[in-house]
Amino acid sequence: MDNIAHPIQAVTPLTYERVRFTPLQIDNIHTHFRWNNDPELNRLDSEMPYEEEGFGQFKDRFEQLCEHPSPSHRHFEIHDNEQDVLIGIAFVDRIDAHHKRARIGVTIGDRAYWGKGYGRESMRLLLHYCFDRLELHRVRAATFEYNSAWRDLVEGMGFTKEGTARDYLCRDGRFWDKENYALLEQEYQRRYRKNGAANAQPA
Repeated sequence: MDNIAHPIQAVTPLTYERVRFTPLQIDNIHTHFRWNNDPELNRLDSEMPYEEEGFGQFKDRFEQLCEHPSPSHRHFEIHDNEQDVLIGIAFVDRIDAHHKRARIGVTIGDRAYWGKGYGRESMRLLLHYCFDRLELHRVRAATFEYNSAWRDLVEGMGFTKEGTARDYLCRDGRFWDKENYALLEQEYQRRYRKNGAANAQPA
């Protein structure tokens, strides 16, 4: 498990079908800043109430993520591998080397890529990174009741629902549930490598 402490650059870029993961790139800061201040993306991904962030504050935080990534957090840019266009972000955080577990998330920020399977391919690559590169045993994800697209993706990737935090957050004048899911190493192996590692493993 000492590979958890390796720099992100040591394991990227990673590719699978149409998507490629790279480290966060400072040259793309303005795209990330725009997504960060997008109220709809905030609603879908964050339980914190939307509040616009100034560029200076965001720049300091983004530079820290680029230059000094935490061993317990991984952030990736998602690129369209064919067009070489930045389309989203993915993360693995709360990496626990002792218990071999972490939490994941994927956001396709470019709306032109919504509903076209890029989220699923990104999730497939992220799971490969978690289970085959970091050698984790358990990966979890959370969904909000109103974000049916993310819930459907998580369920479609084989995650098991483990519980519901009822009326967890308040949005749009009402309360919504938060749903907790997890995928275990043996479930990943059965689902994605049953025909052999060479056939199922992303490059």
